[in-house]
Amino acid sequence: MRFGIISYSNLRHAAGVENWIAEVVERLSNHSWTIVTSDSGSKFSSQVYDRVTRSGARVIEIPLLPPYGFPSPSTLHRFAEVFGGADAVYFYYMGLGLRLSSLLFAELSSTPLIAGHHNWVDYGRARWSERFGLKRFNAHHALNREHEEQLKSLGAPNVYRIGNGVHCAQFRPADKGDLFSVLFVGRLDRGKGVDLLPAIVSSLRSEIGSQFVFHVVGGGRTKEAEEAKRLIGGCGRVVWHGYVSEDEKRELYASSHVLVAPSRMEAFHLVGLEAMASGTPVVASDIPGPREYVRDGYNGYLVRDVKEMAERVCEVYTAWRRGDPSYYELCRNARRTAEEYDWDRVVPRLERMFREVARGATSK
Repeated sequence: MRFGIISYSNLRHAAGVENWIAEVVERLSNHSWTIVTSDSGSKFSSQVYDRVTRSGARVIEIPLLPPYGFPSPSTLHRFAEVFGGADAVYFYYMGLGLRLSSLLFAELSSTPLIAGHHNWVDYGRARWSERFGLKRFNAHHALNREHEEQLKSLGAPNVYRIGNGVHCAQFRPADKGDLFSVLFVGRLDRGKGVDLLPAIVSSLRSEIGSQFVFHVVGGGRTKEAEEAKRLIGGCGRVVWHGYVSEDEKRELYASSHVLVAPSRMEAFHLVGLEAMASGTPVVASDIPGPREYVRDGYNGYLVRDVKEMAERVCEVYTAWRRGDPSYYELCRNARRTAEEYDWDRVVPRLERMFREVARGATSK
């Protein structure tokens, strides 16, 4: 079958959505794929682009509209030209620009369209125009239960809830170090909660002294990141890694005793699942994304604020230091949870979604 994907982000941006695209087209290379992305934007790595092209997919980079803006006639003409005869097209549902593009494309084409909701948006506050637009798609792909419920309540048709996937064969548990290790992985911006790290570090210093190391992995010279570095200052217990290789990241996941995820909004939060695949429990904000797989007291903890996050991390430290079986049970349960989201289980469900939408089926 012939499928298409439209995403604003350039594949060389190599973030969550781009990696999702690579996994889908690689594993479903028995189908024909055309990927349309912007020819501009941040370009951190060619790894995802290379994976997609090696799989046989056709990649077209065009001057896409910005996330917020009105689609040009030339953009819509290009969509119609590229996807004429496609069995289904997947739109990354991000920003007003791509939303308008997808809706106009839907009106001008008979191609079945799937809206992919990879970013957290509170559709509970959707205006009438948003409600109307959601109904124009043939199907919706939600990554979390809250999005699924909101979309259904707004009358969006054929909502598929399929979480992100993880490579359980690549992320594996290993021996933890002798020094308690706390890990943060993510963009260094307010959305990921980087401005909350100083409060967490301060609480840990107060509670457990110097008996820990705090690893920060991620890039971005944002105001929040610079302020966090200033507040933490010369604390030798904090290591700012910046961007790291995939091998280094896997080693940090496996050797750390706990991952903290103080994000303010997430549609899924793959980082937490990668940590769990590595046998590392997660202490995360009690928000829609992490709620999909973090089970409080089973494989980690969901918390309401930074104070509770620090308290939970200290509890994990105490259990680990005492050799309490409860800590090692958290680690084992984390791995079990990640196995439920292995790509080998997720991709067949995605293929089923594409096939059903292409042939007009409504079952899920």
